[in-house]
Amino acid sequence: MKKFSNTSEVEPNDGIIGQERAVRAMTLGLKMNNPAYNIYVSGNCGSGRITYTVKAIKSQQIDENRIKDWCYVYNFKNPRCPIAVDFPAGKGKEFKDDMRHLIDDLTDKISDAFENEEYELTKNRLLQTYEIEKEKLLKSVKQYGKERGFKLKSSSSSFIFVPIDDKYEEETSAEEFYKTKTELEEMVIQVLYKLKELEERIKQAVVDTESQIGRMVVLPYLKEFKDKYIDNEKVVEYLNDLQDDILEYIYLFYLDEEDLKEKYDKNHFSKYEVNLFVSKENFSPIIIENNPKPSNLFGKAEYEYQNGNLKTDFNKIIPGSIHKANGGYLILYADQILRYSNSWEILKQTMKSGQIEIEGQGFITPTPIPLDLKIILIGSHYLYNLIYYYDPEFMKYFKVFVDFDDEMDKTEENEDALSGFISYQCRKNNYKHLTYEAVKKVIDQSMKMVEDKNKLSTNFNKIMEIINEGNLYACMDNSEYIEENHIEKAIYEKKRRINKIEEKIDESYNRENTLIEIKGKQVGVINGLSVLSTGEHSFGKPSRITVTTACGSRGIVNIEREVKMSGSIHNKGVLILEGYLAENFAQEFPLSLNAYICFEQNYGGVDGDSASSAELYALLSSLSDVGIKQNIAVTGSINQKGQVQVVGGITKKVEGFYYCCKNKGLTGDQGVIIPANNEDNLVLCDEVEEAIRNKKFYIYKVNKVEEAMEILTDEKFDTIKKLSMEKLTKYSKFKSKEI
Repeated sequence: MKKFSNTSEVEPNDGIIGQERAVRAMTLGLKMNNPAYNIYVSGNCGSGRITYTVKAIKSQQIDENRIKDWCYVYNFKNPRCPIAVDFPAGKGKEFKDDMRHLIDDLTDKISDAFENEEYELTKNRLLQTYEIEKEKLLKSVKQYGKERGFKLKSSSSSFIFVPIDDKYEEETSAEEFYKTKTELEEMVIQVLYKLKELEERIKQAVVDTESQIGRMVVLPYLKEFKDKYIDNEKVVEYLNDLQDDILEYIYLFYLDEEDLKEKYDKNHFSKYEVNLFVSKENFSPIIIENNPKPSNLFGKAEYEYQNGNLKTDFNKIIPGSIHKANGGYLILYADQILRYSNSWEILKQTMKSGQIEIEGQGFITPTPIPLDLKIILIGSHYLYNLIYYYDPEFMKYFKVFVDFDDEMDKTEENEDALSGFISYQCRKNNYKHLTYEAVKKVIDQSMKMVEDKNKLSTNFNKIMEIINEGNLYACMDNSEYIEENHIEKAIYEKKRRINKIEEKIDESYNRENTLIEIKGKQVGVINGLSVLSTGEHSFGKPSRITVTTACGSRGIVNIEREVKMSGSIHNKGVLILEGYLAENFAQEFPLSLNAYICFEQNYGGVDGDSASSAELYALLSSLSDVGIKQNIAVTGSINQKGQVQVVGGITKKVEGFYYCCKNKGLTGDQGVIIPANNEDNLVLCDEVEEAIRNKKFYIYKVNKVEEAMEILTDEKFDTIKKLSMEKLTKYSKFKSKEI
């Protein structure tokens, strides 16, 4: 890392650090204009994956031609299927306003036209013509009836003839009377038909007059409107249907409000409105949907109760986040969308069809909108593998995998970049700047987080926690800068807040409630090392492993497995011991023994194979009756060939045994045996490093079982092997006699 006094002298860096693979993949995914090349971003929380994703998207040039306003309008041919119409960005609102003004203006103009004196005179002339013709027909019928001795009388529903003189019926034969009456009644029926035809003609004439006046008013207005939107085929088609509907219901435009409410549908004019579904105002090039339930993601139609029934229409359709981001980018969290199985299935169907559909629950079915956006899923590597394995369609639509690493190489370039990141965060949050030594301490802690001398952590969220708290302690000290001691205090206080269980276990060791020896030698007893996790805090502690051997044929008995407290990896490690014993001790006769392996005072279960080497050393000690040093703890897995293999959590294990020894009393000869290949993973705290430098604590690095046994027993391995063989031979003879 380049030398500086404090981070105010360092160029701020707000870019992504140590994620070259992820950056290349993201660049490809964002530039690839293919609907199948959606992106899955994988990484741990705090790695900067979300911040980088948003920043990478913002760096892209958004194609303005892809951004559209969408409106839903009434479908005059099929009201259950509202029509989606697209406009250039910003023009949807203009269309909505134009439509509102159009209907308002037409209402005024039509009302004025039908209140015109000429229209009233024309209508009255038609009505008078009807009355005159009606009167002429009725008069002729009356005269004819009178001549035949009958007079015409009107009833509530028709006309009837009755004799003028009662004597007429008496003086006339019944046959002649009824013949005349029937003839007159048939004549009346014919007249009524003529009157009805006349009425229909007059009504049609009135309608034609209204239509003619309406067309004279409506067509010029709509002609101008159509010319404005002549390039939008859907709008022109909609306006043609609108024109026909207005002319059909022209009479509703000049009724007063009371008549309209009483006689006709009061919501008739709502179908002329425009639902500005997505506009430039609610479009966003980047939308992060935190709650991707179907209605939030794909929109919905709202409903209201009217007279006990559910009602909806095209004006109640509201967009989802996928509509608002259409033309841009939609970011979803994988774990969130998988909680809504319907959302995941609908999303896949949407990508497959390229159409965004809105569920109307059978009441309405809005026409779908074309899908034109890139979807970015953010989740863990575990979820990626899970979806990939169980959903064969996943890779059809998410072809770009952006994999954020949880560590980066410890190079001067990355250290400088991390210094720039700290400088940027100090400026952004108005923090005090860090001194060079404080930054070095942060880098040391970053190495410790990944337990590798050649790597740095990319969990910038955890790094920021240290800086946040370091700034607080610097302010409390009235210090000009965040010094090394402030960072140390932040690290210590963080550990102090969450290490209660660790301290309780230490107390148990000190009070000898949990038995552990750190002096002398014991046969078949060894101090293994394990890592315990309690939420955010992980720590290493020694565990007493005991092995007893006897004549028998059960082989190696894993007591933890017998009581179902052992995980599969630990079981595998124990079984590997049998392979090692078989190769080294059962070449001339069958292996006959009972060996019982136990993690003493273990009540929470055990897993992992890092104790397999310790179990083998204790087993060989029991077979050879050679004591093992209790001042040395052991970690490492083994294979069947006796090679000691790398394990995890090596730093925590070493520190855990050191602090156990410190609490019970350091003797100057205590230490830990670790796999030689774990050396780079040993990132110890200052106290343990100092104890090692001062030869108060030791680290022994081994590659083979033989090396570790000689350190633990101060005996040659050949001697241990010989003594073990002698006991196994004795066991074999006992077994033969038994048979």
